[in-house]
Amino acid sequence: MDYLKSISRVVLGKDIPSFPYNIGEKVDSFEGASIWSLHNGTKKEDGTSVSVFTFDCNKQRDRLPLAKNAFKKFRTIRHPDLLKYLDGVETETYIYIVTEYVSPLKDQLKLHEDNNLKLWGLYKVGSALKFLNNDCSIIHGNVRISSIFTNKAGEWKLAGFELLSSIKEENPVIYTYGGLVVESAKYASPEVSKNSWNVLKDQEVWVTDSWNYGTLIYEVYNGEFTSAKQLDNVESIPQAICDQYRQLVSTNPKLRLSASSFIEDGLKPGGFFQNDLVQVNLFLENMNIKEAKEKEIFFKKLNNCIDNFPEEICKYKILPELINALEYGSGGAKVLPPIIKIGNSLSSTEYEQIIVAAIVKTFAVPDRTIRLSLLENLGSFIDKLSNKIVNDQIFQHVVTGFTDTAPIIRENTVKSILLLAPKLSDRTLNNELLKYIAKLQMDDEPGIRTNTTICLGKISKHLNDSTKKRVLASAFSRSLRDPFPHARVAGLMAFSATSDYYDSTECATKILPCVSLVMIDKEKSVRIQAFKTADTFIKRLEKLVESMPDTAIPDPNSTENSSSLGVASNVAGAAASVAESWAGWAVTSITKKVI
Repeated sequence: MDYLKSISRVVLGKDIPSFPYNIGEKVDSFEGASIWSLHNGTKKEDGTSVSVFTFDCNKQRDRLPLAKNAFKKFRTIRHPDLLKYLDGVETETYIYIVTEYVSPLKDQLKLHEDNNLKLWGLYKVGSALKFLNNDCSIIHGNVRISSIFTNKAGEWKLAGFELLSSIKEENPVIYTYGGLVVESAKYASPEVSKNSWNVLKDQEVWVTDSWNYGTLIYEVYNGEFTSAKQLDNVESIPQAICDQYRQLVSTNPKLRLSASSFIEDGLKPGGFFQNDLVQVNLFLENMNIKEAKEKEIFFKKLNNCIDNFPEEICKYKILPELINALEYGSGGAKVLPPIIKIGNSLSSTEYEQIIVAAIVKTFAVPDRTIRLSLLENLGSFIDKLSNKIVNDQIFQHVVTGFTDTAPIIRENTVKSILLLAPKLSDRTLNNELLKYIAKLQMDDEPGIRTNTTICLGKISKHLNDSTKKRVLASAFSRSLRDPFPHARVAGLMAFSATSDYYDSTECATKILPCVSLVMIDKEKSVRIQAFKTADTFIKRLEKLVESMPDTAIPDPNSTENSSSLGVASNVAGAAASVAESWAGWAVTSITKKVI
């Protein structure tokens, strides 16, 4: 079998040297369901995946008119719910049709039992039929599972254009060659079975397509369809669509429901298309005409229900629509949370190509609500951003928030530094960033001054040693003079958190004197923290002085210092005498007071 597949890859396309696609292995599950063979393929230029439908002109000479008609219609009719045509070529031996990469619907139905996904698929096929029947006066004539394919997002795309005919054409193919399609008799509507395909000339344009739409519904919910006798069995068909289904498969063509009416019924309040998946996709497809309030409600709802949707449709249908809305402003700030949520299911390569690229673009957008949303959600995606991207493409936009006139932007920009700091370069962190922090310590908003001090304390571990020595003690000492009590508390706590960074001299001569001043602060919360901080530094000093010598006086056994030692000894003796005298006086005085 593998040998035969390799032979087919060599032969197919060989007669067209300039054909810009590689024709790969045949999709076996589709073989025999159509006049076409389906192959996976790639574009030679960039390796993009495509699907290639091939028709052997020699082996199926009698069905050549069907293949030619399909090729012609693929090239001339476009609609979002029809299979997307990319390229094609016709030779004496083969006809090749290249489309977007798809798989047979039959394969998806084996993998998914999601009824909402099936309803969304039926909606898409019905929408395609509405376009063909109502807008273009075209009969499809070949609606069945084997004519429907699914793209990467799991969306259904209608193809099978062998009989596609406009009733305005001089000689519509369907009237002459309708019986040549694969299993034509099984899918033929009752009026065609009793007469011929010519009977459709006297019927509404949608009559045969509506019948086949009904048989499609049966196939989707029951499996294989073999004859019209099965259509009365509705046990597996959702109760909500049973009435419309019966009208679709009515044996009387005059009573048959059109696909357009089927869709209209489903979209009515309480209709069978009123489920989250269908409504979300419909909203996204029409988002450009929605009001701002509608969008806000929608995105809030989407973030709550998106976990229940199939992964494929989230990644390849919903996500591209959301990113488009984010980049071009139609979605606003609320679109970001569902983007981040879906992004968590992407591979690292996909995340960088799709999510990171969009985030970088969005940071450059001056809209405050979008910037605020980015800052608030930064924790959800910061781990996925490389250090290079943060330094080269994001930080330059983030810093504009430090000087924004809106306090909420300045405050959230300060908070974001806690997440960005580990990814910033040494130069950016120890120079550029600290200039902004110094200015924010004098901000008009007391809350921002407080958070700036807290931020500096928390990112201090990422600073180099010289910067710590130069900046920290001065910055935290300044906060102790802030008129806002919480800022003073923040300064004290920052001192405590960074106590290991100071030497004994700094602790004793710079920090403890500053801390002692706020031990008598008017605010109790400040006083309590001041004593805690002082205790931290006293313990720190005790530990530091353990390594100091007991005295600075030179060793008396040293001969070179003997003369000076003698003098020092006399001085020390005098000092000891005075000390003893003072101690005796103190004790005596106390004794007298007690008596």
